[in-house]
Amino acid sequence: MTLEEGLELIENYKKGLKKFLDLLPEQSVQLGPEMINTLSMNSKNEIKNLESIEKALKRQSKNKSE
Repeated sequence: MTLEEGLELIENYKKGLKKFLDLLPEQSVQLGPEMINTLSMNSKNEIKNLESIEKALKRQSKNKSE
């Protein structure tokens, strides 16, 4: 897998998580507020983790090209 393919995969996963977060409030009646808060927090943390991985990959790629 190339760096570009990996970054694209991460971006697609982040988009999926963001869409999940957008749709989550519609599930509040079925899941309850505590579960909604937990899922929201977990998804936001996962997005932050993915962004950190992206930065590290880009930095590593930049360092290799120098």
